[in-house]
Amino acid sequence: MMNKFTKRNFLRGAVVAFCAQLFSFTSFAQPTATVTVGNINSTTNNYTVPINNFYNYSYSQQIYLASEINKPLGGTITKIRFFWAGGSASMASSNDWTVAIGHTTKNAFSTSTVDWVTPTSLSQVFQGIITVGSTNGWVELTLTTPFIYNGTENIVVAAWENQTSYPGTSSVFKSTAAATTTTYRSMAYYSDAAQATPTNPQTTSNLGKYAYYPNIQFEFIVPPDNAGVDAIVEPTSAPFCSGLKTVKANVHNFGSSIINNVTVNWKVNGVLQTPINYTTPIDMENTPGSPDAVVTLGTVNFVHNTPTNIQAWTSMPNGTADTGPSNDSTSTQITASLLGINDLEITPQDTTICIGSTISLDAGSYPLNPIYIWSNGVITQTNEVATAGTYNVFVQNTDGCSARDTVNISVHPNPVANSIAINDLGNGSFQFGILGGYNIDTYNWNFGDGTQQSGGSTMTKQYATSGEYTVTVTMSNQCGEITIVRVLAVVVGNGTGVNDLKGLANDLKMYPNPGRDKVIITHNGGIKMKHVELYNLMGQKVYSEAVNAEKQEINISNLASGIYNVVIDTDKGKATKKLEVIR
Repeated sequence: MMNKFTKRNFLRGAVVAFCAQLFSFTSFAQPTATVTVGNINSTTNNYTVPINNFYNYSYSQQIYLASEINKPLGGTITKIRFFWAGGSASMASSNDWTVAIGHTTKNAFSTSTVDWVTPTSLSQVFQGIITVGSTNGWVELTLTTPFIYNGTENIVVAAWENQTSYPGTSSVFKSTAAATTTTYRSMAYYSDAAQATPTNPQTTSNLGKYAYYPNIQFEFIVPPDNAGVDAIVEPTSAPFCSGLKTVKANVHNFGSSIINNVTVNWKVNGVLQTPINYTTPIDMENTPGSPDAVVTLGTVNFVHNTPTNIQAWTSMPNGTADTGPSNDSTSTQITASLLGINDLEITPQDTTICIGSTISLDAGSYPLNPIYIWSNGVITQTNEVATAGTYNVFVQNTDGCSARDTVNISVHPNPVANSIAINDLGNGSFQFGILGGYNIDTYNWNFGDGTQQSGGSTMTKQYATSGEYTVTVTMSNQCGEITIVRVLAVVVGNGTGVNDLKGLANDLKMYPNPGRDKVIITHNGGIKMKHVELYNLMGQKVYSEAVNAEKQEINISNLASGIYNVVIDTDKGKATKKLEVIR
């Protein structure tokens, strides 16, 4: 059984769930839009148009310009409202009003003649008793026959009141001044004799022309699927730097349906650009969402101090023809008045250098005394770098225009290898392989028998005859090369094949070893040395000298600490010995 607390919360949860379900089906619509013409906040300009109930009969026409009825441009008018200035209880119940509306090309009434808009060209839209309050506010007339506005011409509104008696005080409506005191936007006549009708207004007596027009509101039924570009919002009109800039336009939903997709077209100096298909929903006016969407059109190169015309317009909102095409387009002229840092590009762009080398990065030269600030602290146009990394530069001139660019520098290492491994496959066949090889792109082998071959780090060679062979491999990449030498004796047939001439090497003496400044190589068996070479462990030749003696002194004072291969060529063959240099 539920206690009161549990029951109360259960019911509360049920209500919340019900409301959530209800709101999930709530939709917002915008069937109407209201356009106000005139300044209702004015503290002056209270006039007796469109109705003067001080007389039994009054008739007036007022002209409203299409430029004032700028939203929406076209549609069905279902209501009109005049702003009652208040203050007279006698208007609390006015008599019979008749209202007619029509299109006109007139911008004002004549200063010298009676030139009513032909009454027969007007359509009666309302007839009935009007009730207003004693305080100011809008007097609303719901049209019995809606008026279809074409969106391009001016509108003339005619109002006629016929009453059996007048209250003795004039009605007063809020009005707005026309452009000049001789621009007549309202014309009226009043009479106690009801001999005239709205289709046959007075032309001779009790006429008045006014450089004012009564404030009015038009309420439109807004058609669906009506979108338009109402502004280019980027670049702004404020001074900006020349160069490539993003162009953005504001698309407005003028219609009574959500715009789910619309094509935004645009031109630059009359040249059509690639249209944008915008598919993010744009809500309606007077709804929780925004009726505006900022759409990125693309980039334009704005030349310094050269006007650029940007035109943008919408088409096919929701995949249908626009119901209000007259508000689709906008056009503006934009000028970049500041000189930009245009086409900034560090040269060279992303690249690779070798270990130990440098490269000069150049940000380019520009007018208006630019400053250069590199990410590594350099403040000149060029920047010498020797290490890998990302380098960016900021350039700014005295106009305050700036730009940035970035490059990536990689450092490629030199090739490295320790030695050649030899695997005797028997009967004069050998497999050679590189030990400790890194950063190597190409391998060029010389097998010592007059044959050479390009290949990989492992090669197989078949020797035809026994003998002593010097195997050399030169390895390289984009930054350099190294060479490794290996001497071997080949026996084809019986016996072992690999022979580094160990007996000869054992008979050769090299001292002191380790050595610091010099070493001496000698042989007690009467063998003469012909050539001596030293190689470091990377295979680089660091010493070479021709010899014709049984004893040779080698200067090693300029060598770095480490292990070296000493290749000694004698009249009995070649031998290799290890030498350690210490410091």
